Amino acid sequence: MFIRLRAARPEDWTGKLSDFLVGLVFLSASVAVLLVRLPDAWVAAVDGRSWIIRVGLVLLLLWLNQWVGNIIRTVLPRAPYLFGRTLTVRERGRRVRLPVREIARVYVEPRPPGERDTFVVALKNGETYDLCPIAWQGAARLYARLARALPRPAA
Repeated sequence: MFIRLRAARPEDWTGKLSDFLVGLVFLSASVAVLLVRLPDAWVAAVDGRSWIIRVGLVLLLLWLNQWVGNIIRTVLPRAPYLFGRTLTVRERGRRVRLPVREIARVYVEPRPPGERDTFVVALKNGETYDLCPIAWQGAARLYARLARALPRPAA
């Protein structure tokens, strides 16, 4: 089973700092991949074309970079995230963990002018929680993942 982690990035200084740190880690790892001496067995396996291995390693780094970014975003104070079958949101200064099986629906709630439209999670017991503004980076992917995880209504 492959564990999925989805997180939305707040549009404040913490979100921008997390993006900067993730980019810095990716840049340093990319430089290391491009400069490191590759094992002779690897180079021999691709008939001496070491650029194929380097491209593969950079692609692997890109994939890992998404994971590192999501992991860093989970520690941000305002960032909601979905890990496995649990959604974690911020409510009144504390983190609230919501089992996905308890979520009845996820919808967009329009807000007054000057505020951003927000994704809202409605639980089966009637409680609602603001997830995040729809403009946040990663919010659409988080919404899509939640929508797929919710049970389908009976026809």
